Amino acid sequence: MDISPTHRYEVRGGSEIVGRVRAWATETAAGLGADERATADIALAVSEAVTNVVRYAYADRQECHLILTAKRIGERIVFRLRDYGDKFDPARVRPPKMDGELTVGGYGIFLMQHVMDDVRYVTSHPAGTELFMMRRRHR
Repeated sequence: MDISPTHRYEVRGGSEIVGRVRAWATETAAGLGADERATADIALAVSEAVTNVVRYAYADRQECHLILTAKRIGERIVFRLRDYGDKFDPARVRPPKMDGELTVGGYGIFLMQHVMDDVRYVTSHPAGTELFMMRRRHR
């Protein structure tokens, strides 16, 4: 099986890191051979995940610390996000109501699951959460 080298990006800061991470995810996905649609989907999912980390794991503090990695495994691209903030329990998240009434917020995880092929959380670390998201390079 063809596996690419791992791309790594470590970032610290506050809400301003979302744009930097999105740019890195876009460039990295394209560099790993994702088509235009997959690249856009990956950038959306990664930026939604980082927004959630900043907002909830770090409660909008300026001390966010994330380590992101990405690699291609055959036809799949895997992004990993590791934070060291407050733990996240995905079982406590309810899906957004899709009753035609728009609300602000609450769609991040839904969007991530919709545009990615697989989304998994590792919550067994002493601190923080690890998120794995996988997407085929072409659909």
